[in-house]
Amino acid sequence: MKYYKLLNDNEFVGIGTSNDLRRFQTKHRILLACDESQAQYLQCGDELYRASWMIAETTDLLHSTNSQIIEIDAEEYCILSEALNNGEDVVITPEETYEDIDESVIDATDEITLEFVKEAKIGEMNKVCNNVITNGFDATLSDNQTYHFSLTTQDQLNLITLSSMVANGEQSIPYHADGELCKFYSAEDINIIVTTATSHKTYHISYFNALREYIESLDSIDVISSITYGITIPDAYQSDVLKVLLAQQN
Repeated sequence: MKYYKLLNDNEFVGIGTSNDLRRFQTKHRILLACDESQAQYLQCGDELYRASWMIAETTDLLHSTNSQIIEIDAEEYCILSEALNNGEDVVITPEETYEDIDESVIDATDEITLEFVKEAKIGEMNKVCNNVITNGFDATLSDNQTYHFSLTTQDQLNLITLSSMVANGEQSIPYHADGELCKFYSAEDINIIVTTATSHKTYHISYFNALREYIESLDSIDVISSITYGITIPDAYQSDVLKVLLAQQN
């Protein structure tokens, strides 16, 4: 059994398994279950999704959506499934929608165009944003001590599980801060950790999205090249969410 998650424009769409892979049989005009080597679609609910690794469509009778269909392990699938069943939002970090640009393989003879520089800078900023997110955050808990928590993809999935445990009435929940032994946290402290993690991630995703729009608007290679993560983004390119988050920091 293989497991998949579906992404569309940096948004989590759903999950599926190899049991959900489909191919269109022309003779009877029906969808059949199949393996990856024959797959044209992945069915999620009543919708069909396609990814670049699938074989070409053989009909125009079906409506499908082009998406990223990414193989995951059983643990991540179970955590995402639980989050969906609990009605929780699943937010994907930018790392899963932008491929890093390997500057070592760029041919020196390639023409350096405005669009190339924009793409390279957005890729660079995406990588920095993801590093900032996964490096984590500080949270002051009920003992008035401040602890640091990393926020890798696995950490984010773990926090979804912890949040579900709190929602189910658990009062003593095992977890650990960076460099600390695992210990039992109160539901109050878990809520602080989850809330702080969400705020940390939401801010940086909102900031990156605004920064990307700003970069796309520029027409000077020199200006684009000089951009660093953390610069002040002009108001015109700040989303309403980012404006609120920035105001809360002041």
